[in-house]
Amino acid sequence: MKYIVLIFTFLLFSCTEEIQENKTGLAPEQKQIILALWDSLTAWYSVEESENYPSKLQKTLDDSWYNYEVINAWVSWDTSANVLSRSSLYLEKNPSIVILVVWGNDGLRGLSTQDLKQNILQIIDSFPKSKIVLWWMDIPANLWIAYRNEFRNVYKEIGKQREDIYFLEYFLQGVAGKSELNISDMIHPNSEGYDIIVKNLFEFLEEEKVIEK
Repeated sequence: MKYIVLIFTFLLFSCTEEIQENKTGLAPEQKQIILALWDSLTAWYSVEESENYPSKLQKTLDDSWYNYEVINAWVSWDTSANVLSRSSLYLEKNPSIVILVVWGNDGLRGLSTQDLKQNILQIIDSFPKSKIVLWWMDIPANLWIAYRNEFRNVYKEIGKQREDIYFLEYFLQGVAGKSELNISDMIHPNSEGYDIIVKNLFEFLEEEKVIEK
């Protein structure tokens, strides 16, 4: 009888521990995939890895009992052409959601806005089975006013052409230009800046029903 009690106690403890580690009660392989494509702003430039936006999004999803795994597919200084060249590498992940924020480096280098548009459209087409969230970027207001307008129009045109994608305005909304929310270069957010970015993103994903329980 003593051994039966010990075995029962052990099994009860194991089950409790498993539930604590995985609040959804589902195995990791059952999680849906969210793919975060971008560059150093998706990575963790000058912040801890746990402070970047994909990591903070993962924590927010877990805390809200959503069963998703966020994959951070970043490469610093990536242009839209670079992202297009490697987008097929992630098809085997079978992402349910792809968050595209990859265009800041095109703008900072003054690359062709027509190429930018075509690259974005081809990246979208690379994930025909995924929900696509296009999260647009901007370039500093003091750089090439005419070019900046062309850059912004790319997103407006894609939004009109592809009504099946989810269009989220400006990655740095509420963060850009605020010294208390950025590191010293005033380009990359600090941990507090990423908190705001993730708050904006998570509210959008819920309101638009991009994520589901």
